[in-house]
Amino acid sequence: MTCPRCGNEVPSAAFCVRCGEPLENALSPYPLESRGFAAAPHEHWSLPRIISSLFPHLPRADMAAFRMALGLGTVVMVVLGLFELFPLALVVAALLIPLLTILYLVDVDLYEDQPAPMLAFTIIWGALSGIGIGLASRAIVRDHPNLGVGDRGDTVLLLGVLLPITGALVILMGPLILLPYRKFNDVLDGTTFGASCAVTFVGAEILANSADFLASGVKAAGSTTPWVLRLLTLGVVVPVLTAAVIGATTGALWLRWRAPARDRAALGLAGTPAVAILAAVGVLVGAGLTELYLSRLLTLGVLSTAALLALVALRRVVHLGLLEEAREVEIGPAFTCPNCGRETPRHTFCGSCGVSLQALPKAPLRSSSAQ
Repeated sequence: MTCPRCGNEVPSAAFCVRCGEPLENALSPYPLESRGFAAAPHEHWSLPRIISSLFPHLPRADMAAFRMALGLGTVVMVVLGLFELFPLALVVAALLIPLLTILYLVDVDLYEDQPAPMLAFTIIWGALSGIGIGLASRAIVRDHPNLGVGDRGDTVLLLGVLLPITGALVILMGPLILLPYRKFNDVLDGTTFGASCAVTFVGAEILANSADFLASGVKAAGSTTPWVLRLLTLGVVVPVLTAAVIGATTGALWLRWRAPARDRAALGLAGTPAVAILAAVGVLVGAGLTELYLSRLLTLGVLSTAALLALVALRRVVHLGLLEEAREVEIGPAFTCPNCGRETPRHTFCGSCGVSLQALPKAPLRSSSAQ
């Protein structure tokens, strides 16, 4: 049959194996008018889901487990805060998303063992960068113990503007070092490197910045409600926002410099390297100023809204990147899709469930092709 979207002759199935377009609505669990997110076709691309956005290589069956882990970790963090175990709660907040990210990378075994040092490099780069920025922030606060909302001087300029700019640029430097390596030519490679570096940066920055507080003991004085709001901001919202912004930026840069020449302008102005980087820096500076000047409740609300918008931007980059990477190659023999467990002709998308095969771990795909 002929695909109405890409115009190629493809096997009769629920989805086009070349571009992922729903073909036969009777066979498809997703209606024609609501094409799913290429990395998770049971979701729309504009739906800001945390797990499928930050961890797009996960098969659908594993996404529920990661959502449960995120929810459970958040509950533990809040309960520790309610019992005024603020230092322990802060450690959970710093480690929750980074540990989920590392578990994700191990679980899906993205590239088998060959480029594992590259993933380790991005994680270590993010952690070391976060420690550096966190120590710098702690030193500034220590030298200005009376820093408050009304302070509009050089200290706020350092904490709210210069450190976030430096942090954003340092985070981006890690993934960009890997951009010249042609073995990492998929948009998802860029988003994976960027998001992994970002979450470890945030976690390490929290721990380094709070070293004196963490050394004070298991329990600490403070009001419960502001602390819980602060924990939710630091433990969930800030890492998700940072990962989504950096992941969208690095994905856009991979699309611009690694996609075929005809597709490099697919994101328009948002895919221009200077614009993408400036937008990422601007969002993170805005987040820094928000934390300095707004109340805990308003900060949580504003940054949560920004995180949801950033997740949509990340999903757009991933979705578009996966569609643009459908190569003009012959359709291969049938194999078992690691996502849905049904047979599909080998190409870019699964003909049965519509998932992008490039969004799945590469090791299982190679194993299936060898059978």
